[in-house]
Amino acid sequence: MKKDENHIRIRDSISTDLKKGLSEEEIAKKHSIQLGSRYLKGTLKWYIFCINSKDNQKIAIEKHPNLYSIAGKIAQQKHPDIGKNLGNKYGKICGKLRMENLRKEGKLHEFFSNAAKRLHEINPNQSRLNLLKAHQTMKNKGTFNEHQRLAAISCRNKNPNQLKEMSKKAHELYPLGLLALESRRRNYPYRFMDCAFDSEQERQLCELLVKNKLIEKPIENENIHFKINKKHIDFFIQKKIFIEFHPPRKFGKVIETEEGYYASRRKLLDENGFSNSPLILITNLKNISKKIEEINSMLQTH
Repeated sequence: MKKDENHIRIRDSISTDLKKGLSEEEIAKKHSIQLGSRYLKGTLKWYIFCINSKDNQKIAIEKHPNLYSIAGKIAQQKHPDIGKNLGNKYGKICGKLRMENLRKEGKLHEFFSNAAKRLHEINPNQSRLNLLKAHQTMKNKGTFNEHQRLAAISCRNKNPNQLKEMSKKAHELYPLGLLALESRRRNYPYRFMDCAFDSEQERQLCELLVKNKLIEKPIENENIHFKINKKHIDFFIQKKIFIEFHPPRKFGKVIETEEGYYASRRKLLDENGFSNSPLILITNLKNISKKIEEINSMLQTH
């Protein structure tokens, strides 16, 4: 399999810069990439994760020279699906035997706990998706309400304060304001390409971004409604430029200004690894053609 030569070139260059003692901000600026995170492909922290994985693999091979045998590499090249086919054939059988042995050894809970942690590192939404799938299965069978009732009783008997603690943690991780906003958005009529928006103007802006080929297709939490901690930014163009559509509030208890709102969003990005990413605040669609020209110009320089 031919490796991505460009990826290797950038990875090795970043590795050299790290050894020279350059800071992450200096390296990101030098290579014109965002700091990002290890889960966002193409960002600096993702490349650092690749470098660490490569170094760890080298250490493992030095300790165990036969870890990757020549025969194994040849078999994988000739039969790319060999691992998948073997897993489909023997995975369930071996899995059941493994579970039985772990249960006898009293290590079943520890095994699932470690597996859940590893899955969470790969995909932070894995546990949530599994829970949603389990809940949907129970709803289809008509056992969901009874299961929730018994689970609550069991939790209360084992730890009377557990539900209270879980509720407190849930509110810290998922603020009611953001959850309410996402819930309302799903019921709004402002839709475009299977995505919901908070207003008709925001929907029109997304339509214009697609029309001008700045976005190929709107995808939640990827290029629209990009979540950062407990908040989100409306648009993330080509993983380079953030766009926030927000007409400032001129009435009510909280009066906003364009400068104040921009500063708060800029601070949010700077504190979460996106200090090198430009931010454009759009308050209306009157002069949107000039804004689109500005975005295109910025994309050419970043």
